[in-house]
Amino acid sequence: MRIVRWVIAGVVALGILLASFWVPVPFLYAYLPGPVRDVGRLVEVREAETYSSEGRLFLTTVGVDIDVTASEAIAAFVDSQKALVLESQVTGGASLEELQDMQEEEMDASKQHAQAVALSELGYGKPTGNGARVEATAGGAPADGVLLPGDVIVAIGGDPIRTTCEAGAAIAAIDVGDPLSLTVRRDGRRRTLELRTVTDPTDPSVPYLGVAMSDVGYSYDPGIEVDFETGRIAGPSAGLMFSLALYDRLTSQDLTGGRAVAGTGTIDCDGGVGPIGGVEQKVAGAEREGAEIFLAPAANAQTAQRAARDIEVVSISSFSDAVGYLQGLE
Repeated sequence: MRIVRWVIAGVVALGILLASFWVPVPFLYAYLPGPVRDVGRLVEVREAETYSSEGRLFLTTVGVDIDVTASEAIAAFVDSQKALVLESQVTGGASLEELQDMQEEEMDASKQHAQAVALSELGYGKPTGNGARVEATAGGAPADGVLLPGDVIVAIGGDPIRTTCEAGAAIAAIDVGDPLSLTVRRDGRRRTLELRTVTDPTDPSVPYLGVAMSDVGYSYDPGIEVDFETGRIAGPSAGLMFSLALYDRLTSQDLTGGRAVAGTGTIDCDGGVGPIGGVEQKVAGAEREGAEIFLAPAANAQTAQRAARDIEVVSISSFSDAVGYLQGLE
């Protein structure tokens, strides 16, 4: 009987060992360095004179392993280039299909902003539209219960509002705590609403209303055609690098200074660069590709610097920050 028990115990132990290599741990994902792409090869410009570059601009991505086994989880603890995360942290409760759809929508918005930021800077005009539609308001925020989903903001402080970018800029120009007059189109009629800004929960220096908006009748005709061939890449975090690559293509000065420059960061319609996730994995991917410089959103810069080994990390707050830094490269 003792021999039988030892045999059974051995079989069980072997099964557990094999399972650790083959059976995924439920609800556990892993971030790892994803593909690094030369953005210059992804930007196509027609009907305008373009210029080549001696260096390269790279966008960086994060790979997500959705089938993490116990042995892989243990290995990730000692691998600084990988990070274990809960499934909910990746999906936010959505299905993988829903997440993919959301990220593709974010990529489309990122391309739109990148194009508008770079081309506006180069004098190709500005986008226009028919107002900023209220999609949602944050609970307890000044806009909550005052602005309703479906309202279209057409003026702020008496100045016409054509796009969400103009709306955001008008709100940002108000001091925290100051009153704000908004004219909205609701049920076919115009109404003037009074709100008072409060401190942004993420930045005490920024005024906050707590409203999510989308463009109505957005239009931008810069007179040239631009395509970003992103393939399966999704999400908003390539916005900064798209805008820089487009700007570089249309200017005679080599923005890279002959260097390999990688980076990440969302791009707002006013040129602001926002934070992203997985910056450690993106730094690792950039180093693996041989990049010399990594442009990181200011909010992620310290984390990126801690992850860096042989790459220079530069903190970037805006598109103009990035252009100014790169133009200074010798």
